[in-house]
Amino acid sequence: MFRPSSDAHPSRVMSESRVMSPSSPAFYAPRIRECFERDGWALVQRLLTLREVEGLRSAVDALTAKGGSLVSDAEIDGARYQVQSASGRRGEAAIRPGVLRKITFASSASEEVALLRNDRRILKLIESVGVTSPRWIVDQINLKAPAVGTGFPWHQDVAFVAWQQRDAIAQHGGANLVIALDRADEWNGGFEVLSGTHAGGAATFEYDTSGSSPGVFDESGRTLIPLDPGDAVVFHPQLAHGSGPNPSPLQRRLVALWFIGAPAIIPPLRRRSPLP
Repeated sequence: MFRPSSDAHPSRVMSESRVMSPSSPAFYAPRIRECFERDGWALVQRLLTLREVEGLRSAVDALTAKGGSLVSDAEIDGARYQVQSASGRRGEAAIRPGVLRKITFASSASEEVALLRNDRRILKLIESVGVTSPRWIVDQINLKAPAVGTGFPWHQDVAFVAWQQRDAIAQHGGANLVIALDRADEWNGGFEVLSGTHAGGAATFEYDTSGSSPGVFDESGRTLIPLDPGDAVVFHPQLAHGSGPNPSPLQRRLVALWFIGAPAIIPPLRRRSPLP
């Protein structure tokens, strides 16, 4: 097991996060919606079984093998591959061939990932936080390669969707989900949130993946959420979140799914036969 030295620094960007402990209320909170509405996020432990996680790991291995020689961003079988550049910026050359930062719309090339889009447990979770008739719009595999994977500065996912989808979120709700395929914590660039920032609406700023988005959001609620394989975090599309780099020798892979709401589907009334 990787053991950092006592003077190791897990993250230059996210180093001041409060690391969530197992005694934190959200680990055991039965009221997921209450946490979601108050903080903008909620932890769901063991959403997937270890067997399901193993299946997804194999699927991710197959996807990454397809991009094993990439030195620049590319589309393969409908999935959009972004290579890991030295800065983390899109469009720059890979730090070395085949090192990937993320794969967007991986479901286009992987049945295992595609099945998550309509998984009843996931859809019920999204519905439980107030999203009406949820429908999938985006999926990603965030890879953050060992030793070279760069961080994701603070950002809101709502900034990356079309205006029609923003309107749908405003009217019918929206929720995003990350599911850990590996242990994710402060030593390998774990998932971090700025609790409460969803309530402030969408911020307008220039997002630079090589920076840290300083001063854009209220960072008083900064929290790192350790995740074990199969654990998930459901969060509001307006919640500011991010992660630090991965200086460790360990993998840190997450599956991300984005959902927006739609008008409720009301089944037609069934006509009753007249009484005799």
